[in-house]
Amino acid sequence: MNVVNPEAIGLFGLIVTVWVFGLEQLGFGLDKNTDHAKLGRNLAHIALYFGGAAQLFTAACLYLFDVGMPPEARIYVGTIFATYGLFWVVVAMHFYNPGDKKIYAHLFLGIFFMTAVFSYKAILMGKIWPLGTVLLLINLLTILLPFAWYKQNTLITKICGATNIAIALCALPLLFHSLGV
Repeated sequence: MNVVNPEAIGLFGLIVTVWVFGLEQLGFGLDKNTDHAKLGRNLAHIALYFGGAAQLFTAACLYLFDVGMPPEARIYVGTIFATYGLFWVVVAMHFYNPGDKKIYAHLFLGIFFMTAVFSYKAILMGKIWPLGTVLLLINLLTILLPFAWYKQNTLITKICGATNIAIALCALPLLFHSLGV
């Protein structure tokens, strides 16, 4: 029996989500006539389905099925996908129904600490490139996002956009590996 690697769909979801958010944060395709309400809803759809559902599906597959990985690796990778899947679901909910930005800042801080643990383990496992690099970039993003969300700071928003693009590009080798390329 051949085993299927569910990481590909989760990585594809991550790459698409951070790529689109990065381009938006860098201002590509936006002008003074941009309807930001529609833009927010479109970003919410991408965050919910590509960022959230795809990564949660991957996490569930890793937790529930033998995918040819040792159990401890499945739990580690599954927890990474579940954490970011839930993160993107919360981001989507913010676009659908904005709430208190302080709560989101606390979420970003929690994700920052979780990512620090994930990054530390990746480094201990000798997986600095590309996994550790992607996790460290996500760590940078989660520490910058509260500053971009509290006050409209163009420079920090652009840095977040560039970080999102860097995450997408650095995650490509992980995607190719999961596809067997």
